Amino acid sequence: MSRILGLERAGAVAVTAAFLVVSGAGLPGGAASAETRIEDLPFAVDHLLNEPEGEAAAGPADSPADVPETAGDPVAVDPGAPAVETPAVATPAVGVAPAPLPVEPQAQTQPPSPAATSGAPVVRLPVLGPPPQPARTGAAARPAVGPGVAADDLEGRLGFRPEALAGIPWSPGAVKRFYGLMGGAGPIWTGAGRDAAAVPAVLDVMARAAEEGLDPADYPLGTIKRLLAAGEAPAAEVLITDAVIRYAADRTGARLATVRLPPDMRELGPASDAVRLAADAALSAAPAATLSALGPQDAGYVGLRQLLARYRQIARAGGWPSLASDGPKIEPGQVDPRVTLIRKRLSLTDGVPATAPQPGDSYYDPALRAAIERFQARHGLTPDGVIGKNTLRELGREVDFRIRQIIVNMERRRQRLDVGGPDGIVVNIPEFALRYWEKGTLVLKTKVIVGRVSRKSPLLSSRVSSVIINPTWTVPSKLAGEDIVRHVLENPNYIEEHGFTIYSGWGEDAEIIDPATIDWTMMPRNKSFPFRLRQRPGADNSLGVLKINFANKYAVYMHDTPDRHLFTKELRAISSGCVRVMNPLDLVEHLLAGTAWRRDRIESRIGGELTWIGVNRDIPVRFTYVTAWVDDKGLAQFRDDLYGIDQRIASSLGHPVRITAESEARPVAAAVP
Repeated sequence: MSRILGLERAGAVAVTAAFLVVSGAGLPGGAASAETRIEDLPFAVDHLLNEPEGEAAAGPADSPADVPETAGDPVAVDPGAPAVETPAVATPAVGVAPAPLPVEPQAQTQPPSPAATSGAPVVRLPVLGPPPQPARTGAAARPAVGPGVAADDLEGRLGFRPEALAGIPWSPGAVKRFYGLMGGAGPIWTGAGRDAAAVPAVLDVMARAAEEGLDPADYPLGTIKRLLAAGEAPAAEVLITDAVIRYAADRTGARLATVRLPPDMRELGPASDAVRLAADAALSAAPAATLSALGPQDAGYVGLRQLLARYRQIARAGGWPSLASDGPKIEPGQVDPRVTLIRKRLSLTDGVPATAPQPGDSYYDPALRAAIERFQARHGLTPDGVIGKNTLRELGREVDFRIRQIIVNMERRRQRLDVGGPDGIVVNIPEFALRYWEKGTLVLKTKVIVGRVSRKSPLLSSRVSSVIINPTWTVPSKLAGEDIVRHVLENPNYIEEHGFTIYSGWGEDAEIIDPATIDWTMMPRNKSFPFRLRQRPGADNSLGVLKINFANKYAVYMHDTPDRHLFTKELRAISSGCVRVMNPLDLVEHLLAGTAWRRDRIESRIGGELTWIGVNRDIPVRFTYVTAWVDDKGLAQFRDDLYGIDQRIASSLGHPVRITAESEARPVAAAVP
């Protein structure tokens, strides 16, 4: 997620208003379309809050923060979540070479980021690798502008009549800037233009856009061919240029930038200059090859592209059998008519023979069990071989569902996101997993608990600032009203039993209040809760014995938990927004490496007084959202779309993108209404 540091609140409000226009929430004055700078959309507003010393949750807040969960709390998960298909054991994983996990370091395919120019290696987040930029040809190579004619004068330079494209959507501002970058040259793609011979290959690249998870229908290839056949070369020239710009934008992440999502669920990299990329392609020795090289080319992206081709092949052959997600579970050794369908289903993705030896296809034999366990692991389920409701649900996902999921994650990878340094923490929310890199090497992977659907863990990027041993917990007003009041009404001794102190307010002069003097039945069950609650350090503290702070506007953090049994759950979306770490001591030991705080010293302080330790090393933190990838064994991995983000993206990707530009430095993108 890009950051615009120093953006004031008033500016953020204006940006949000602009975003609502471009996303379709409302167009001003009956306008036919709306445009806004990618850089200025609300997802880029990531103003980091100053972290108070000691506790990050001081003061009333509506932001998520953790509250203890009981073992019986249900896991709130969107039932329509992504899950899985992978190339099998006997069947090669859709022919893909081993690719790194979607949150593990990968080779850089683009000029280094500012963090890398200091000499430190960059840990690249595989969600969306940075697209390689085509080689620039110097300004001297651009044709000079003739006397008395503006560089972007389409009528004077091309003989173009705007009425020739009446009713056909195109981006005049972007096209004019393209010819300005070309030095105001005449035709590029038609007549005696320098790239006329390359046009068939360029159009073919766009015709094969589906291979990249794009839609060839977004590029008016048929109209271009009709215009050329009719002798309308100037109109065809302009439309080819417009299509090349749009394709360059799509290959470098513009489509995802136009999808309307809540600000805390947006994760986009910096905007690319699609007009300049198109001009660079036109000036290159091989325009079609240059366009084909746009966007990520890392192993993770290539793996998804090959997986997409494999699943589309399965879809063209009729897909796989439908399976109901209800019904009793199936244990190994049982005979069940559904086993026949399951066997056929896994024969397409996991290398299971479509038929089995005696006693028959409906018998759940050991070979099928091994395939089921592999399937379960690929979908983040417990690999126990028992075909229960969650396994049946993932087996029952249609191939078209998986294809959409792969395309959404290809869009994510087109963003230029990285961890930002040789060390870094990445939490992949749908995977319930945390990874930590040290000097570019993955040294720790552990389970985490993330926010439930009603209290989501936000997508964010920050830096570790401090570690607290034996933290206190100051309860946000919203959670105090929604959760603590309910607990007290159920158990009048809850405050004392769980070590809470009640204060009359949030100021330094606040007085301690006796909980027995409060009429809890009259307390508001929302953020209007009038008191401040603080839980003392100890074994029962909701944050456990370790807390990791990093500045962010959501007041979330990572921490330990006394409810360690919850890590045995398959679906761990059960917190109030913060991330609970299964092995926090292992993580803290790495964060404090090279200091006097060795593991034995940290352990000696646990159970004592609150201890605050500043972290002076630059250790980035990213909360990300990846639901499909190809792992380092070449296996397809799928996870549930916990928060419905994939679904929203998939339903919005059918809108073509219009690109314009006010200047070279400020490219603009908008969804065409």
